[in-house]
Amino acid sequence: MEPISGIADLVLVLLFSAISGILSVRFRIPPVAGLLIVGMLIGPNMLDLVNPGAIGTYSDIGAVLLLFMIGLEFSVTKLLSSGLRAVISSMVLMVMLFILMHEVAVLLGFDFITSLFIAATFSMSSTAIMMKILEQKKLIERPEVPVLVTILIIEDVVAIFMLTFFSNLRNGLHAGDGYLSSIIIAIGILVFTYIILLKFLKDFSTVFFRYQADDTLILFASILCIGMSALASLLGFTPAIGAFLAGSLISALPNGREFERSIRPFSVVFSSFFFLSVGMLVMPGAILVSALPSALIILSFIILVFLATSVTFFLTTASGRSSIFAGLAMIPLGEFSLLIAKEGAGLTGIDLVGLVSAGVLVTSLVSSLSLDSAERLYVGIRKMLPIRFIQRFTDASGYFRNVVSAFEPKGYFHKVLLHEVNRITVDVLYLAGATMFFWMGRNYLGFQMDILGNAMPADLALLAVLSALSLIPIARILLSVKRLFDALSSIFSRTTPQTSKGAILRNILISSLFFVVFATFNLIVNFMLLPPQFNWLALIFAAFSIFFFWSAIRAASLGFFLNETHGISLLRSEIMISRDDAVVVGKRNDRSRGDDDDSRTKRNGRHRHAGNGGQ
Repeated sequence: MEPISGIADLVLVLLFSAISGILSVRFRIPPVAGLLIVGMLIGPNMLDLVNPGAIGTYSDIGAVLLLFMIGLEFSVTKLLSSGLRAVISSMVLMVMLFILMHEVAVLLGFDFITSLFIAATFSMSSTAIMMKILEQKKLIERPEVPVLVTILIIEDVVAIFMLTFFSNLRNGLHAGDGYLSSIIIAIGILVFTYIILLKFLKDFSTVFFRYQADDTLILFASILCIGMSALASLLGFTPAIGAFLAGSLISALPNGREFERSIRPFSVVFSSFFFLSVGMLVMPGAILVSALPSALIILSFIILVFLATSVTFFLTTASGRSSIFAGLAMIPLGEFSLLIAKEGAGLTGIDLVGLVSAGVLVTSLVSSLSLDSAERLYVGIRKMLPIRFIQRFTDASGYFRNVVSAFEPKGYFHKVLLHEVNRITVDVLYLAGATMFFWMGRNYLGFQMDILGNAMPADLALLAVLSALSLIPIARILLSVKRLFDALSSIFSRTTPQTSKGAILRNILISSLFFVVFATFNLIVNFMLLPPQFNWLALIFAAFSIFFFWSAIRAASLGFFLNETHGISLLRSEIMISRDDAVVVGKRNDRSRGDDDDSRTKRNGRHRHAGNGGQ
């Protein structure tokens, strides 16, 4: 059938969008899945009812508005108040999925670029689809939902940078300098957006809402969305990044929800065009030709995202039911996956858009159907797992939550850090002033001085004087750094200077394992054919190795000192950590069972440590 042109195309697209919505409600499938199916049916690869080029512009507008609406759900204040656990969970989840899906693609025989795109597109979940499914099933009020939304919002922020990366890759920026400059520019845009532009908009919005008309909300939101999209495009980024930032700006305004309500109907219409146009790009024939690898990739993603989310969520909550529910809710593939897949069109050896579209369709259906069986799945998994395994996993969850809580506001390390910063602020300011004074004054000190009969350049004499005066401030700063390092070692190793020999040996062993991983990390990255940027993760293992080793050194050194100077056993000494992290050793007389001699004492170690137990 010949494609219908002009206004008839728009009418047909609107009609089929409405039909897909009706079918989605009737068969209880996510609306996005219905739009993709209808788009595939009416596209040029099947019934050929609508020319994809006729709605190309509408599709681009839909992609921009889609990111704009996602940005409206993003709030920097809400993100900061959600705590460190959601941030760490989202980052760990994305890294795990990226690495695992990359290895799946490599094992299936795909080249480096194709594996990179597959790993990126199959490493994030969908905020919109998940929320729509939960709304349909009346599960939106579950306590896990706010945490999941926060994790997905952080994933969206990371996806913005991934989209920038692949946009540059498409434009031929293969050099590392191109990537670095893109990241620097992106950070610059974020700083400009949330510090300068946000302040201006808050001041402007007070006047704007005082004199607004009925249609000015829509016009203002549209101008900001299109303007930020144009700015991002001029800077070499995809316009969707600008739209996301515009939405997040409006969400931070006092009356942001009014903007959202005014523009939501337009966003729904144009977003439908976007998903329909993506469905039109799907080539069923190409998917059938590569049906086995496509099915393996989608199946691997479903299994891996469920396991990774469940494990990560359990580490933060220690609740099995919540973890299973979170794993099933996070199965739908994300909207950013479709955007990244469109960037990969022509760069990969497969129909990536078709693969991701099929993935969005299948994962949405799987999540929608499996959420009804979440309780049965939890009971079945609980019966399968050994009691000892569950206990070990619960202990790991406690360790993770204790460590993270130490870094959150009002946590142990947070308090120590503030205390040390306040303590050395004057010293740091003095050193900065002394350095600046020397740097500015050395140009005027080009003469010789006679000091005790010896000629000496005046600038070196000034440097010697300033260095002598700086010894005490530098010593105080180093002591503060040492106390911070001691706190980090105690947090991660969960040991204090009073600990057993077994715990010391355990820390040395763990430190050695981390060091081996750090030393061989480059080989691991090369063996797994991962991008070289993953080598930076080796620094995490190096830090853990240092923390555990330092903890062992502290305990062993203290034990040697006590045995040599005081002749008392480390395990029988009462050792506490004072406010300044000074070790206090004392004796306490207790009449223990079976003791005939009043001089015998019973000594118990205590460790007052927020969120951490001594061993």
